[in-house]
Amino acid sequence: MTKSKGRTGAHARANIQPPPTAAELDAAKREVAQIEGRLVGLAAGHPSVKTWKARLRTAQAVIARAPRDA
Repeated sequence: MTKSKGRTGAHARANIQPPPTAAELDAAKREVAQIEGRLVGLAAGHPSVKTWKARLRTAQAVIARAPRDA
């Protein structure tokens, strides 16, 4: 039997996106702060918590794409 070479091709590579612009980064930071404030006010079992956490993850993903300043 031959050894598996793992994933090859396009599906093996990460979906690399360009870094966000300053405006996108600023908007994402504002949205994260706003959503975190809203989540504090909601009870843990509230139906909209799942929706807000999903929006929080997308905003945090934009911030994570930003280059780190040394």
